[in-house]
Amino acid sequence: MKYTDRMKHKIWLIFSVVCLLQTPIIAQYQERVYLQTDKQLYLSGELLWLKLYTTDTAGRLQTFSKIGYVELIRDSIPEVQIKLDIQHGTGVGWMELPVMLPTGYYRLIAYTRYMRNEGADVFFEKTIAIVNPVQQNDVLYSDETNTPFTYLSYEKNNPPYELSADKSSYTKRDKGHIYIKGLPAENISLGISIAGLDPSLESTLTIDQWKNQLAAQRTSVVDERYLPEYEGAIIDGVLIDLETGAPAADDRVTSLLSFPGKEIQLFAGQPFPNGDVSFYTQCVTGKEELTTTAIAATAKKFRIDIQSPYALHNPTLLPILKPDSIWLNYLTLRNLSVQVTYSYIADSLSKIRGITSCTHLYPQKRYNLDDYTRFQTMEEVFIEFITFARIRRTGEGRRFSMTNERYISYSDNILVLLDNIPIVDHELMASYNPLSVKTIDMHFGQYVFGSNAYGGIIAFYTYNNDYRGISLSGNTQIFDYEGTQPYRFFYAPDYDDTTISSPLPDFRHTLLWDPLIQSNSQKELSIPFTTSDMPGTYLITIEGVGENGTIVRTQHSIVVD
Repeated sequence: MKYTDRMKHKIWLIFSVVCLLQTPIIAQYQERVYLQTDKQLYLSGELLWLKLYTTDTAGRLQTFSKIGYVELIRDSIPEVQIKLDIQHGTGVGWMELPVMLPTGYYRLIAYTRYMRNEGADVFFEKTIAIVNPVQQNDVLYSDETNTPFTYLSYEKNNPPYELSADKSSYTKRDKGHIYIKGLPAENISLGISIAGLDPSLESTLTIDQWKNQLAAQRTSVVDERYLPEYEGAIIDGVLIDLETGAPAADDRVTSLLSFPGKEIQLFAGQPFPNGDVSFYTQCVTGKEELTTTAIAATAKKFRIDIQSPYALHNPTLLPILKPDSIWLNYLTLRNLSVQVTYSYIADSLSKIRGITSCTHLYPQKRYNLDDYTRFQTMEEVFIEFITFARIRRTGEGRRFSMTNERYISYSDNILVLLDNIPIVDHELMASYNPLSVKTIDMHFGQYVFGSNAYGGIIAFYTYNNDYRGISLSGNTQIFDYEGTQPYRFFYAPDYDDTTISSPLPDFRHTLLWDPLIQSNSQKELSIPFTTSDMPGTYLITIEGVGENGTIVRTQHSIVVD
């Protein structure tokens, strides 16, 4: 990264957090999370919608951590793991439940990296039920009735606020409104769902119960190695000696992490005495691949292995979920809902918000090679029209060097990238097929990554940004990597006179999921929704947390005929 004011600011922030962790003030700060879901009972293959709240131990929304971790666990084995971006104390996301999940109760566990310093006792955990309707009937349904079919009863307490609907009964593909009155005079972050009323199952933790438990959850810090992700994801790795295969500590090794693609996203690692390396990143939403490169100042060779960001979990004995045969009609209809929905509106269910480019490095000169005569060798390309760089032959092979735009002097200490992957051995790019390269970008000036300073960057980009045809050396590794989730839009058609008679079936079991409602200190809110082709009783659930720690939770039922 170019040594700019932005980099100085980031270094100062990291230094500040490290210093604060050694003070009594930050040591006393404890973070907590609550996880809201659109319902309690799911079918395998269904979408699970969720919202994460991050607070202090008084339940007040906080903006300390920027990354949240959510895991679906059966016993102690994770089935699904996701990361969420947290903004203004909340993060929203989803889980695509695998179609082969067996019937049973599952644990939903949520936490932040910083919470791991206190241990798993402070993680948020709730139980959900998942039914696999394609299991053989003699397996799914049993005469030994462990889970009788009774409908979930909704709360009928008297909160200071009121939840109602404009009608008690709706027709199919009808429009309705939800009204919330008497909200507190502070900004409340709300999540609202309207989902079909499910059978009564094992009780799950509600937001008001969670708030009441916070005071008893103050614990002592058991670990101090997990820095808070106050700016973005912290990706941990281990430096490995290629000769011994063991972790190594060598402060002469520069550790780099990058994300292959069409823009420069490159991060230097912070080494630790035990061989651990931490990369402080930003804007790693929806990534698919990650590369690590170890650049040694000696003849020794190293690689960097990436560590899982998720915590380990102890086994927990969950109750048995074995639906009675009288569930058959209910589950058949639910299964039909899932199958029809994915058969007809799969594209509408998969719409996500575009990911904004986060690069901060822009080239001073860009060569689109298709604008020039195409040559067969990289040396010809640089000789004929790359005016600010050259390929120089040395005793150790060919290397790239470049000058500034004024031709004052050449520098041989150049960072070479292919689709944002650092290429330590320049010979690999000097012998690379130039017909596979679409553009060459020139970045002039001094750039500092870790302990290495470079006199410029030459960035090569292939047509598909897939680094095709390169044989990377052992000090560079490529990993599959899943960043934080991009925002996924909840699908709900807005019926009017022309679309209400559409032959496209609408079998939504969850009619509404809106996790982004802000009260903005308004005491009354009106929220629209539409019904589907599925008749039955639907439960409206609203939960929320205020900036001063106020908890909102209330429920109301409606009928669709």
